Amino acid sequence: MKKIGIIGVGNMGESIVKALLKKGVKKESIIFSEVKKERARAVRKIFGIKEAKKPGELVSNTDYIILSVKPQDSKTVLTEIAPFLDAGKIIITIMAGITTSNILSIVGKPVKIVKAMPNICVKVGDGVIGIAHNKIVKKEEVKKVKDIFEPLGQVIEIGEELMDAMTALGASGPAFFLLFLEAMIDAGLKIGIPREKARVISTQVVKGTLKMLAEEGMHPTVMRDMITSPGGTTISGIAVLEEKAFKGIIIEAIERASRRAKELSL
Repeated sequence: MKKIGIIGVGNMGESIVKALLKKGVKKESIIFSEVKKERARAVRKIFGIKEAKKPGELVSNTDYIILSVKPQDSKTVLTEIAPFLDAGKIIITIMAGITTSNILSIVGKPVKIVKAMPNICVKVGDGVIGIAHNKIVKKEEVKKVKDIFEPLGQVIEIGEELMDAMTALGASGPAFFLLFLEAMIDAGLKIGIPREKARVISTQVVKGTLKMLAEEGMHPTVMRDMITSPGGTTISGIAVLEEKAFKGIIIEAIERASRRAKELSL
C-alpha cells in the first residue's frame, strides 16, 4: 500500500488524518511531521500514527506528501524536503496562494504536484475540495489523490488557473453565506420571533432547501418559482432584494475575493 505523509497537523491536517482513518487506511500507512512538540504529542496519543522527527525523513518513507503548513513556512519546508523528492513521489499542497511554479522554483527540479483547496466544511466531512495538478502527474495518481480527499466532501478537478476562483467561491463562500444566515436570524428577531427560535427556523429553512434541491435534482430558479405566487409575500420580499441588487452584490463580493486571492498568490 502507498504511504501517505502529512507535514503540519493543524486543523486541516487533523481533518485529513481523521478522514483517512475513518476510510480504513491503516495507521501504519500514515506518517506525520509537526514542528510543535505539544501538538505532535497530542497527535500521537489521539491517532496512534507514526511521527517523523524531520520532514525529510517523512518524505523518504512516503509516496504522497501532503503539505499542510502555513504559506509563510512553505519556503523553509520545501527547501528541507527538496533533496528527498524524486519522480515517484507526489506533493499535495493545501497551502493557499502557493502556486505550482513557486514550488518548482524552490525545489529546483521536476516534481509531481497536486494543488488542493478545501473549505472549512471538510471538518464535518461535507466540504468541497478543488484540485489541480501539473502535467507529469499520472491519471491513476490523480485518482489516488481524489480518494484521499473524498471522505472530506465533494472533490472537483479544475485547472490551476481557476484556483483563485475556487478560493473565492469554495473557501470564502461559507462566510458570505453565513452573513446571509445571520441577517435572516436578525430579521426574525426584528419581526418578533425570539432569537433562538429565529435561529432554528432560519437554519432549518437552509437545510430543507438544500436537501430538496439535491433530492429533486432541481435548479434553484425552478424551486424559487414554486414558492413565489402572484401578489404574495415572497414576491414582495424578492422585489426588495432585486431593488437592492442582491445578486449583483454577491457576484461582486466573490469576484473581489477572487482578485484578492490572485494578489496573495506567490
